[in-house]
Amino acid sequence: MTRPHILFLRTFKPDPLNFVVLNSLAHAVRDTAVIEIVGDLRDRVVMEASWREAFGHDVAMVDIVELLPSTREAWRRDVLSRIEAVDGVVLHISPKDIDFPEFPFGPPIYEMSGDRWEQFMDSPLARPITGRGLLREICYLNRLQRLPDTVVVCDARYQPTLDDLIALGGTMGDATDIRGNLVTPRLTAIDKQVGHLRKAYGGVTYRHPPNGGALLPEFAAALAPTLLEVIASHGSRERPTAELNNLLGTSATPRRLPPDAELKIVAFTNVEEVLFLPPGELTEISHKEMGQILNREAARLGCPYCRARLSEIFFFTRGLQRHGLKGDGERDWPNGICQVCGRKSSLFGDDVLMPQ
Repeated sequence: MTRPHILFLRTFKPDPLNFVVLNSLAHAVRDTAVIEIVGDLRDRVVMEASWREAFGHDVAMVDIVELLPSTREAWRRDVLSRIEAVDGVVLHISPKDIDFPEFPFGPPIYEMSGDRWEQFMDSPLARPITGRGLLREICYLNRLQRLPDTVVVCDARYQPTLDDLIALGGTMGDATDIRGNLVTPRLTAIDKQVGHLRKAYGGVTYRHPPNGGALLPEFAAALAPTLLEVIASHGSRERPTAELNNLLGTSATPRRLPPDAELKIVAFTNVEEVLFLPPGELTEISHKEMGQILNREAARLGCPYCRARLSEIFFFTRGLQRHGLKGDGERDWPNGICQVCGRKSSLFGDDVLMPQ
């Protein structure tokens, strides 16, 4: 009988606790499942050293854990492919620094003034809590509708912050008081992906003792029944069949894409690089074309919310036919979604971007 496969994902690759969690995961399912991890040959060296510390030479790593070699160029395709294929997912959330960063706020506003918009735009975005690239895996889990098959794990000391991020990531926009002071942090688009974790099957925390250790038996004991439930319910859970190729690369022809499986033409940006795709039928507009229509100041300012560069904005027009951006007849109406702050903008007049 073929054993079920569980994919192990990590949000900050250099964290040495990744392999302590991996060992504990293997201990939890050693008789029931195979663990997959996408990585490179450098991972294998660290994995094997941590494995020997946890299990000695009595248990062979290859019998339980399968390292799937990948490269910087191919890892997105490989991760998407395995997310689609496996029976369950374990996602380890860990910070890239000693701790999750605190949420920043701009200088307080005490008096009403005419430049509140400028003050809002100058309020800092929160630093990403963890690895920017690997947080995209949450986006991929959501697009492939695998979050109900996902167990989130993290160090218990980070759980309150993670709970806050999940709640904040699911909110719409930024909240301010009557004077314009932000009362919620301005999350980056990459951290807003954390909001999708509210759809996850569940979460399990661990406590790593101060003196270290390569295995967490109590964590493994708590993780085991949760994973068995995920595996048992996987077969009965219905989800649409995904066209994996539609979620990768560019195409000059329409593809059915998230968030609503409507036809979209995304011809200039690799779709796996786009965190926010708008609903409905649309056609992407290239950065080169937008750069030619916007005036110099608008091109310099970029996103009207966070001033990210034009190259960080996904531009599009509604529908699957182009009419051009200039001329006296029917024209396209450009819109944009910033991939740094996640906010929407559109063309105002002939050559300026304005917030929606």
